[in-house]
Amino acid sequence: MDAEIELKLFIQQQDHDLLKKILNELPHSSPQGQKKLTNGYFDTTDLQLRRWDMGLRVRGFDEQLEQTIKTAGSVVGGIHSRPEYNISINQKMPDLSLFPSKIWPDGQNINAITESLECIFETNFQRQTWHIEHQGSVVEVALDIGEIIAGDLSEPICELEFELLSGQAAALLPLAISVAKSVPVRLGKASKAQRGYQLAGKSPAIATSPLDSMPTLEVNQSQEALIQILANALERWQLVEQRLTVTSPAQQVPLWVQLIECIELIKNSFTQLNPSNSQVDALANSVLAAVKTATTATSSPSLATLWHQPQYGLLQLTIVAMLMS
Repeated sequence: MDAEIELKLFIQQQDHDLLKKILNELPHSSPQGQKKLTNGYFDTTDLQLRRWDMGLRVRGFDEQLEQTIKTAGSVVGGIHSRPEYNISINQKMPDLSLFPSKIWPDGQNINAITESLECIFETNFQRQTWHIEHQGSVVEVALDIGEIIAGDLSEPICELEFELLSGQAAALLPLAISVAKSVPVRLGKASKAQRGYQLAGKSPAIATSPLDSMPTLEVNQSQEALIQILANALERWQLVEQRLTVTSPAQQVPLWVQLIECIELIKNSFTQLNPSNSQVDALANSVLAAVKTATTATSSPSLATLWHQPQYGLLQLTIVAMLMS
């Protein structure tokens, strides 16, 4: 078993060349080349693996096949941590009996589940990687460009992943922040698998209604309470973003208001938590100004315009770094 610890970021297509240049020029960066990865994601008709919070794929690369299952993990901000098991195979259909028996719930007929597996969707992309030594750790940075395919539907993949190969997970954030100062990024909440299930119609549709109100920040709250407020506000920020991407412009006004409220709550919570840190305050003010300018413009506000401002992703990453520490 490997414990996969990675930070997922979304980028915009027009920034690919700049990103490659930045990664090539980072200190202690070793380009690893690129390869084409084909991935079929499997589950039963009633999504038994999904209900166990497991993800199963068969990956093809360099004329090899490998089946992988990821079991229940955690996500903090954009940091994904999940146990995974990888086994080389000779056929495109996975065989669940090859995985350790200890990962399955008691009393399950794994052979019967294997027989009922079907490919739900595919993710096919070109992956370019770098190995970078940073703060005594080794991080693999992967740029994935391709698409998710479910039947006749598809959507693009434009992602940047920072995966810990050795050392401490704390090295992921400073490295990502150093990249984000030059290339606009934003936190990736949904994995390729989550997006694939959504595209295939195997997950509930993304809600479009405004979310419930956030709790009010009180004076002199405890450090523990402030950290929880920051974590909740960051989670809310990503949820509002997600709803804005699927909501018509005419229905977006309450969501834009909530986005502003999230960032203001982050700013005020961090100020109370660490009043001497003016960097976060300046970042938050910059992002707030950009969002307010976008929402008062004559044309419809555009998330893509905001995402292309480095301060937007930098603020998200700075909060995640604080939460991890």
